[in-house]
Amino acid sequence: MNKTNLAEKIDVKMRKKGSPHLVVIASDPADLHFCNVELRKLKTGAVVGRHYILRSDVQSFVSMYRRDGFHPVAEEVQV
Repeated sequence: MNKTNLAEKIDVKMRKKGSPHLVVIASDPADLHFCNVELRKLKTGAVVGRHYILRSDVQSFVSMYRRDGFHPVAEEVQV
């Protein structure tokens, strides 16, 4: 069984070439068992979609976005 380190902060940003959106997956500071997933418009930063997921499901969401053509980026890049 793989144990999750709740002290480890999750901060994943993903971009897709040609997409106007940025996917942000981040630890929920109020409850370390959960993460917030937001789909943001790159130009305005407006949140256009939001999910509240279990921390243990982060890898599944990253894999899902990878299948959709998104790739992790080091920093948020404004267009």
